[in-house]
Amino acid sequence: MAKDIKFGLSAPMPGADLNGLLEFSKRVDELGFDSVWYPDHIVFVSPTEVHEAWTIATAAAGITNNITLGTVSDPHRMHPAVFAQRLATIDHLSKGRVSLCMGVGESMNLDAYGIKWNKPLSRLRESMEIMRKLWAEEGNIDYEGEFYSLSSAFLQVRPYNRKSIPMYMATHTPKGLKFTGEMADGWLPIDLTPGLYSEYLGRIKENAQNANRSMEDFDACIWSFTSLGKDVDDAYKTLEPFKYVLIMQDQLKKAGYDVDIPEEYQGLNYFNVVPQDEAGRQKFREIGKYFPREAVLDFTITGSKKDCIEKIERFIDSGVNHFVLFYRFSPDPEECLTTYAKEIIPYFKNK
Repeated sequence: MAKDIKFGLSAPMPGADLNGLLEFSKRVDELGFDSVWYPDHIVFVSPTEVHEAWTIATAAAGITNNITLGTVSDPHRMHPAVFAQRLATIDHLSKGRVSLCMGVGESMNLDAYGIKWNKPLSRLRESMEIMRKLWAEEGNIDYEGEFYSLSSAFLQVRPYNRKSIPMYMATHTPKGLKFTGEMADGWLPIDLTPGLYSEYLGRIKENAQNANRSMEDFDACIWSFTSLGKDVDDAYKTLEPFKYVLIMQDQLKKAGYDVDIPEEYQGLNYFNVVPQDEAGRQKFREIGKYFPREAVLDFTITGSKKDCIEKIERFIDSGVNHFVLFYRFSPDPEECLTTYAKEIIPYFKNK
C-alpha cells in the first residue's frame, strides 16, 4: 500500500508571479512530486497578482514531463461544454496529465460578478454528467437538465488516450459526501484531522456502495498545511499568525474542540469572505485567536521530520492515499520542500 501513496503540492497562488508559478511547476516535477494543484480564482482575499489557473496549467504542461496538473474550481463560471473542450485540449498538451477538482464555489469569485451559484450541487452534477458524456459518446448527445440544455451536441477533441478526465470533489458536507460517493473519481477536502477524515471517507464509501460504485480506483486525497522545523515548537511558531486559514470553525467543533467563538465571528470562513469587505477580512484574520494550539497541531502536519512522518502515517491509517501540501508557512520553506522531496517521500515510496 505504501508504494501507492502520492504527494502533491498546492501551487503558490496567491504568492508567486507568473514566472514564479511556472518555475515552481517545473521544479516540483523534477523533484518527483506526483501532482500540482492551482487554485482557480478570479481574485484572492490577499492582495496579489492573480492569473487564470488553467492558463497557468497549460503553460506548465509544456515545461513538465510527469506531474499531474490539476485545479480546484467550481461549475458556475464556465459552460460544461466549453470546460470539457478546454480540459481535453490541455490533456493533449500534457499527454494525459490533467485532473479537475470542483467544489460548490466561493463568494470572492462569484458575488461581485453577478454569477449565479444557487443549487450548487445540482449544477455540479449536471456539469459533470455533460462533460463525461461529451468525452465518452461517439455521436451527438442530447441533454435536458435544470441548468443546461444540449441538442445534438458533440466535441471534436477528446481526452488524450482515455475516455474521461478524473474529477474530484472538495467537500465536507453530508450532501457533498453523498455526491462524492455517487459520482466523483476522488476526494480532496481541506483542513481535516485524521479522525474526521476517516469518518467522512466512511460516509463516501457507504454512499458509493449504495450507488453500486467500486472504490477500487478512488483517489482519497487531503489538502493539508504542513510546517517542518527543528521540533514542534519551531514549526508551530510560523503557523500561528495564519491560524485563521488552518481550520474551518465548523470542523473544529466536529473534531471535539469545545471552543466558544463570539457570535460576530460565527460562520465566517475563507469561502464566504470577499476582498471588497475589509471589515469582513479583518474579522476573518481575527478568528484565529480562538483556535487553540492543540487544534492547529491536530489539523496540520507540523513538527520535525519524524513528527511529520508520524502524522502522515496517521492520515494513511485513516484512508488517505494522496497528500496535497501547502508548505510555505514553514520556518524555512525551501528546507521543507527539499526534505519532503529527498527524505519524506522516499521513506513512503520505498516502504
